Amino acid sequence: MPLIDMPSEQAQSLFWEGMQEVAEAATRHRDEELFDALRKIGKAAVSQGIEPVPQGGRFLRCPVCGSAPGQLCLSTPGHPLKDHFHPERVDLVGKILTGEVAMEAVIQ
Repeated sequence: MPLIDMPSEQAQSLFWEGMQEVAEAATRHRDEELFDALRKIGKAAVSQGIEPVPQGGRFLRCPVCGSAPGQLCLSTPGHPLKDHFHPERVDLVGKILTGEVAMEAVIQ
């Protein structure tokens, strides 16, 4: 029995909203430990069945610049940013959501 009576959709929404708030704080304070914590929390959540949400790829490591989960992408020659993220990172989320790429393959 859950400790708090809450629909799973609401719990998932609150989880990702909290992750977004922590990512914003980590970015604002340039806190690498918070980014590492986001990676660990996200990995644990996905292992327990919490579905990933698009979030523009924010909670995946960028395959272009290597930005950590929660971090904005870094400008890289030949790879323009769109809304602070590389298109390859955003595309990766779509591939995960459609099942083309397994989440386990990209979570580190």
